[in-house]
Amino acid sequence: MRRIIGASLIGLGAFLVAAGVLVRFYVAPALIGAPTDVYQVTRLKAENASYFDAAAAAPRTGATIVATNTVRGDPGSTHDGVAVWDTTTVVQDVGRGTTIEIQKQRYAFDRRTGELQNCCGAAIGGDTVVRQSGVGLFWPLEVRKRGVELFDPATRRTWPVAFDGRERVGGVLTYRFVERVPETKVAGELPAVPGELLGRGKGGAAVPVDRYYQAEAVYWVDPRTGAPIDQRQHVLSTLRPKEGPGRLVVADLTLTMTPESQRALRAKSDDGASKIGLLEDGVPLVCAGAGLLLAVAGLALLARRGRPARRGGAAPVPALRRG
Repeated sequence: MRRIIGASLIGLGAFLVAAGVLVRFYVAPALIGAPTDVYQVTRLKAENASYFDAAAAAPRTGATIVATNTVRGDPGSTHDGVAVWDTTTVVQDVGRGTTIEIQKQRYAFDRRTGELQNCCGAAIGGDTVVRQSGVGLFWPLEVRKRGVELFDPATRRTWPVAFDGRERVGGVLTYRFVERVPETKVAGELPAVPGELLGRGKGGAAVPVDRYYQAEAVYWVDPRTGAPIDQRQHVLSTLRPKEGPGRLVVADLTLTMTPESQRALRAKSDDGASKIGLLEDGVPLVCAGAGLLLAVAGLALLARRGRPARRGGAAPVPALRRG
């Protein structure tokens, strides 16, 4: 019986050790990644902003702008480790109660690396011809301090993101990254603009224009999950005549994430870090530890040898023979 119990303990221990290895190196990589059914709302706010009110054909200054970004996953389009997210950003002047702009994008990306893929209807503003590359909304799970390129939907190209040190945000030690988009002409044809809006004086003819965009963005990323938990952006967008002087400021604002959105993102990142730690460390260590203990106990039982029992009394004296 002792041998049977010992062998069973060794077999169970070996199974648990193998299960721990399986979870760490096969199950965890398969399960850990961007969620496919995500639903997330974040808000950025800008005070004392300037922009051009197209509806009223008038510049606005000193405005309070709120950009509300809603992300929805599309689980039905997920395949081969690629997640698909749809995002809508509504930019509003909350003081006047008007909507300035609505931006829509569809991102397809690798669930672990965040690398954008050109599939599954990926589009910028409904334009599926745009070739997306680099990282979009979802950053790499194992975020690096170098080599990250972020896709900018305004200019429709990637720009390098520079590591700018470590910083605590709400108790979380983050990596701070800075992206600088130099003044760049945005592709696309625009309607002509009255010359007086460009500073050319009244009574002039409408002038063909190009749009220029530049920005500086700071991202605070949780290295445990690769999730941005805070963000700040300064955006400057202008219209300029194709020929000659003049300029019209379309947007000049510094957007910062609201405290409510910061707290929500930190809570979500903390939850993700706990789940990652459980899959990568907790379950494998518990399985391996329990397996080793059981195997040692089984070996100890098999190593024990029963000693033969001693008989009581003296040994019998052999009978004497006569002869």
